[in-house]
Amino acid sequence: MLKVFRPLALFIMLTTSTYALADEKAIIVFDGSGSMWGQIDGKPKHELAREALRNMLENTPDSMALGLMAYGHREKGSCTDIEMLVPLGKDNKTTILQAVQNMNFLGKTPLSAAVQQAATALRYTEDKATVILITDGEETCQADPCALGTELKQSGVDFTAHVVGFGLTKQQGEQVACLAHNTGGQYFEASNAANLTNAMNKAILATQTVTIPEIAAPAPLAPPASSLVTIEAPEMAKAGTVIEITWSGPSEASDYITIVKPEAKDADYGVYKRTTKGPTLKLQAPDAIGPHEIRYVQDKNTKVLAKQAIELIPVEATVSGPDRIGAGGTIEVQWTGPNSPGDYITVVEIGAPDKEYNDYARTTSGNPVKFLVPDGLGKYEIRYVLDISKRVLASQPLTIEPVSAQLEIMNTAVPGGKVTVEWSGPNNRSDYVTIVPKGAPANKYLDYARTSSGSPVSIQLPTELGDYELRYIMDSSKRILASLPLSLTDTAGSISAPASVAAGTVIEVTWSGPGNRQDFIEVVPIDATPETAAIVATRVTQGSPLFVHAPAIPGLYQIRYMMRETKEILTSTQLEVTPNP
Repeated sequence: MLKVFRPLALFIMLTTSTYALADEKAIIVFDGSGSMWGQIDGKPKHELAREALRNMLENTPDSMALGLMAYGHREKGSCTDIEMLVPLGKDNKTTILQAVQNMNFLGKTPLSAAVQQAATALRYTEDKATVILITDGEETCQADPCALGTELKQSGVDFTAHVVGFGLTKQQGEQVACLAHNTGGQYFEASNAANLTNAMNKAILATQTVTIPEIAAPAPLAPPASSLVTIEAPEMAKAGTVIEITWSGPSEASDYITIVKPEAKDADYGVYKRTTKGPTLKLQAPDAIGPHEIRYVQDKNTKVLAKQAIELIPVEATVSGPDRIGAGGTIEVQWTGPNSPGDYITVVEIGAPDKEYNDYARTTSGNPVKFLVPDGLGKYEIRYVLDISKRVLASQPLTIEPVSAQLEIMNTAVPGGKVTVEWSGPNNRSDYVTIVPKGAPANKYLDYARTSSGSPVSIQLPTELGDYELRYIMDSSKRILASLPLSLTDTAGSISAPASVAAGTVIEVTWSGPGNRQDFIEVVPIDATPETAAIVATRVTQGSPLFVHAPAIPGLYQIRYMMRETKEILTSTQLEVTPNP
């Protein structure tokens, strides 16, 4: 079998009648570094990359095996934070999208080491191997991507790296471009969201190989392709909605269906899908009004083989939610609308640009949707946003009001012990009560308890003495809603009891100490450890003095004040038990 790459493959397809896409495999290396929080056109780069990846996977042949590797997504400042999130396999596009959706963006950019690991996973020294690197930055871990490309090409059977770089300077682009070029791959540069989607689609297209079987004799000429091509679709649809299109045609490598304006040139295209996805496709219409055309485009010569007129009409939506809500709270919104891919409901300040958003919920998650409003005050609005164009289809005014919280300690605080805290507050998603050193930053925390567990909560106190604060934290913004000072000092305790008693008699014990609910006055053997079970135990909540029975067996014992939550002995005194006359 002979394998050739584009554009040579396209020429061969013009002169042969039997061909097929070979089964390919590739690992996508996805940038999880902290720089992905940078913005392009007012939107974080990681959001743009996720959307572009979704579009790329929609246009990836089902026969292709894919894997996903990420770097910089778990730790800050680490050059070894590299992980295979989705192993190489087929029918895993949904798994890949979910893995990217769940990624954090935190660390450095060890892109060379990640590509090396991906190549190893593909067994590049034994078999054809392709890696697609998606990055917004240059190497930051003292490695040379150019040298790596040369090494992988020389030591591999058939290794290729394609690189998609977006938001890069010219110098940064040159550094990662040589990784692609030194392996015989391609570098695709993107400076905005539209370019990024196109670049990633070109990257996946570059991985495709056409397999030409050996032919003993020329095949009969087929009828002209244009006479075999048809398109069936609605004559009218709402802007930005999904249209079902049925087609027939040659479905040659990389042929596609697209929707454009009637005056568009043959080479122009909007959102599209490859005909390899099947004879019935679902394609999202552009957010535009008026006459358009659905086209079958033969990719090898950029020729329109068939087209059908379609009229795009206005699309409408509504949102319905509360008029007022506390800052940072969870809002529930009813909506109507097209529910097109990626559409979402969000809350922003009144008058904010259409593309601006805060926390949001996709309309595909159901109706109503729930999400967090900003931790701000004043005039905001709920919006339905058509994702394909970021146009606001509907809005409703919303006033965000102040919220407050209170804390109250219910027992004596002892170093290393636990304190019970009553709280009141908004109880927003993931809000928590914590203890920190006095004056610590708002995002600092030691032991904590989520407010969703109810009131009161139990907080483990530090063992170190000093000044601390109990805080109620609004998790969405890390704002301190309430603070209560707490000083941890040496805790004095005392026990007063007879030095000697007869076996089995009642002992009167006077004590002083914090008096926590899980504190006990215990009688134990003289050599007992904190883990030793008590022979006799009485809760200090019974007051002072309290009464305990002496053990039945004569010998030396100790009476101790035990804080069971921390297994700490506050104080103790010796007790001699003598035979009972």
